[in-house]
Amino acid sequence: MYKVMIVDDEPLIREGLKTIVDWEAHGFRVAGTAADGLDALEKAPEIGPDLIIVDVRMPGMDGLQFIRALQERRPGAPPRILILSGHADFEYARQAMTLRAEGYLLKPVDEDELSAALHRLKEALDDDRRTGNAKPEAAGWTRERIAAAILSGEDGQVPEAAIRAADQGGGSFELLLVKPLSREEIDAESSARVRRELEAAFERTGRGFLVSADPYLALVLTEEAGQARAHSAAYREIEAACAASGLDFIVVSGGTATSVRELGRPFREARELMSRRFVLEGGRIHGPEERRKEAAEPAEAPDLEAAGERLLLALDAGNAEAASALIDSVGAAMLEADMAEPAIKAGFAQLLTTALGKLAQTRPEHKASCQSLATEALDIYAEYRYSGMLNRLLGLVREAAEELRSYGGDQQVQRMIELIRRNYRENLKLESLAEALSYNSSYLGKLFKNATGESFNTYLDKVRIEKAKELLGEGMKVYQVAERVGYSNVDYFHGKFRKYVGVSPSAYRKH
Repeated sequence: MYKVMIVDDEPLIREGLKTIVDWEAHGFRVAGTAADGLDALEKAPEIGPDLIIVDVRMPGMDGLQFIRALQERRPGAPPRILILSGHADFEYARQAMTLRAEGYLLKPVDEDELSAALHRLKEALDDDRRTGNAKPEAAGWTRERIAAAILSGEDGQVPEAAIRAADQGGGSFELLLVKPLSREEIDAESSARVRRELEAAFERTGRGFLVSADPYLALVLTEEAGQARAHSAAYREIEAACAASGLDFIVVSGGTATSVRELGRPFREARELMSRRFVLEGGRIHGPEERRKEAAEPAEAPDLEAAGERLLLALDAGNAEAASALIDSVGAAMLEADMAEPAIKAGFAQLLTTALGKLAQTRPEHKASCQSLATEALDIYAEYRYSGMLNRLLGLVREAAEELRSYGGDQQVQRMIELIRRNYRENLKLESLAEALSYNSSYLGKLFKNATGESFNTYLDKVRIEKAKELLGEGMKVYQVAERVGYSNVDYFHGKFRKYVGVSPSAYRKH
C-alpha cells in the first residue's frame, strides 16, 4: 500500500476525500491529513507519504510554497504531488505543474477523475520500484518518521538499517506526551504555534524531536533522558510554548528506552497516565510511578441521591461550611471509586442542579437566583482539571448558601421547623438536619423536644399527615399522596395516618 497525505484547509474537503473512493482497492491508504502547507510540512517526515494531494489556495503557507519547501528539504526523491484546484485557480495549478506536480483535480472532486489519477500514479510508483528508482532502504527514514511508525504500530515497515542509523551515538530516549489545555476549543493555528515553539526549543538544539500522536504531541528527549535536570528544563520550554498561545497544558513521561524501536513501551505507559490527566495537577512532569494502583476491591461510587438530600438541607439552612464539606467528601469518594472524568462531572452537575431545582420550588423568593446558579453549575464541563472543577463547585455552593441565609432569627429550633415544613417530602432524618446546622444530633433532638414538646420524628409525621389531609381533600389517590408527603411505603403511610387521624386515608377522602 502506498501512503497518501491530504492537505486542505477545509475540514469537509479533507474528510470527503477520505471517503470518496475505495483507496485500498487502488493500492493506497490515507495515512494522514493536514490543514495547511505548514502543517503538512511538519507532518510529512513522520508520515512518509508516497503521494500528497494538496490544495493550491490555503491561508498561511499555500500549496505552491509547500511544494517548494518540500523539495528543498527532500531534493532527492520527494513524494508524488496531485493538485486540488478551483476553476479560478488555473494559474496556480499551471505553476504547480512546473514544480513537477503529477496533475490536478478540479473542485468539487469527481470520483471517476480521482480513481483514474490514482490508477495512473500507482503504475508510476510501481514502475519506480521495478526500475530501482525507489529510495534506498534507509533513505528518508528520519528519527521522526521511525518514531511515528512505531507509535502507530507500523514498526514492521521500518528498515533495520534505519533503526541502526537512528540509534547511532548510544544514549537513551525518553518519551513525553504533551496535551495543551484550555476551557475553549483550541484552534489549529494555536496548536501549530505550540509545535513550532517546541521544534525551535528541542529539534534545532539537538535535545529531542517531536512526533504527532493525536490528540497529543510526543516529545522524545535525547539529551539527559530521564534526569531531573532535563525534566525541569523541558517543563519550562513546554510552559513557554503553550503560554505563547494562552494555553495551559499537562505533560507526562512514559519512561526511557535504549533504542527507538522500544519507544512503543513508554508511549503506552504515557498514554495510560495521560488517560487520567483530569486528576493530575500542573507544575511538573508526571511519571510512570504515578500509574493507577490496582485495588483488590475498588471502592463503591458514592450515593449521589443521599448526598443530594444532605446538600439540599445544608443549602436551605444557609450553612456554607457544611455544603462545602459535602462537596469535598463526595469528590473524594468519586476519586476513590476511580470514576472517569465524564462521570464525575455528570454526578456533580446532577447533585447541584437537583438541589437548586428543589430549592427554587420551596424558596420561591429565591427562585431566580437558584435557577441562575443551576445554570452556572453546568460550566464545570469546561474545566479540564479536577481541582479547577472543585473550586468552581465550592464557589457555587458558598454563593448559594449565602443567598439562602435568610431565615428569621438565630434559634436553631425555629430553623429546624422551617426546614421541616419546606422539605417534609424528602427523606428527612434528625442526623441530616444536625449536619446541615452543624450541631450534635443528640443535643439538637433534646433542644427540639424541649421547645415543641414533641420529638423530631413525631413533629415530622404530623406535618406530613396535615399535608396529606389537604391532598386527600383535593381528591388525590392514596398512593400518590403517600409519595408526595415523603412516605415511600403505602402501608406505612396507612398506619401513620390512622394513628394521627383515627381513620384510614381512604375513609378520610370519602368523608
